[in-house]
Amino acid sequence: MRHLPRRLHRSALAALGLAVLLSAASGGVLAADAPGTADPPGLKRFEGSEIFFQSRADFDELKVALEKVEWDVSKAVVKPFRSTTVEGRRTTTYYRLPERVTTLEAFRGYRQELEEAGFEIVFAARGEELETPSYNNQVAREVYRMVGNYASPEEKAQWPFQHTDERQAAYVAGRKAGADGAETWVTAYIVPNTHANWLRIPEGVVLARVDLLEVQARKQRMALVESDEMAERIALDGRIALYGIEFDHDSAEIRASAEPTLAEIAKLLTARANLSILVVGHTDTQGGFDYNRKLSQRRADAVVARLVALGVAKERLFPVGVGFAAPVATNTTEEGRARNRRVELVDLAGGKFP
Repeated sequence: MRHLPRRLHRSALAALGLAVLLSAASGGVLAADAPGTADPPGLKRFEGSEIFFQSRADFDELKVALEKVEWDVSKAVVKPFRSTTVEGRRTTTYYRLPERVTTLEAFRGYRQELEEAGFEIVFAARGEELETPSYNNQVAREVYRMVGNYASPEEKAQWPFQHTDERQAAYVAGRKAGADGAETWVTAYIVPNTHANWLRIPEGVVLARVDLLEVQARKQRMALVESDEMAERIALDGRIALYGIEFDHDSAEIRASAEPTLAEIAKLLTARANLSILVVGHTDTQGGFDYNRKLSQRRADAVVARLVALGVAKERLFPVGVGFAAPVATNTTEEGRARNRRVELVDLAGGKFP
């Protein structure tokens, strides 16, 4: 890694209050950076790097691998591996590194800088110590959930990471606790580009995905939709979208924060004894279609089960999971994806199901 002068390094850390400094030619945006992008707060780029894509979210999650992602050849599945998932403000930045920089040089540099900045390295590995080679880039799939194609700008940026030479790939993850008890996590996934001129990037050039997540609690932004409003919207539109029902990551476990909304749905169905509804689960496009369809079905089933436990007759509830087949906003932004993650109540209106 090419270091900044030590004096500048220390002053930058003090000014930002975040002990992360990855070497850079300057703190400004390079001319070749994608429009509207910039280095994440407190993170400096490898000298000569260029940003070719970036996404930000006020509240998102980051899965962090804590050991090798290993393929079970006999069962044709990934073996269980230790990981942790953290939530908070996330910035994801995709860098193209200069030519002649190797994945080993980038890996050593990122790890050294994180260690010098006071980060605890929770996992760092490369090649066969990181994952089993020749089995569909499981770090990209299992850690970063890069399972889409290249329909959106973000999927285009992810594509080289999904299809690379695992023997040369590298990964480093670090955690730092702040003075106020807050945590910051940084991960870097480093791969060689194996696709000639994909996104105008030459074959063999090293790419790095760098994630910075500042752990924080989610702010409750959704006002409770009461049963009377549900009834009015269903009478007018035949349906209502609800955002107060949330689930644990990658599961159909309903969070406790959903109970007030579920109670209002039960109240609605008690007041309107002739109403039967489809309970429709929707997702964003993070992950494959079949995966999301099955997940949304399990979540719709879980909502129905909870409503039955609250006293609603099961024969009035029909769970349906449609994955990301019916978006209400673009899936190319975090704001749009958040709008697409929802549960809808749809008036069956005399229709037959199934």
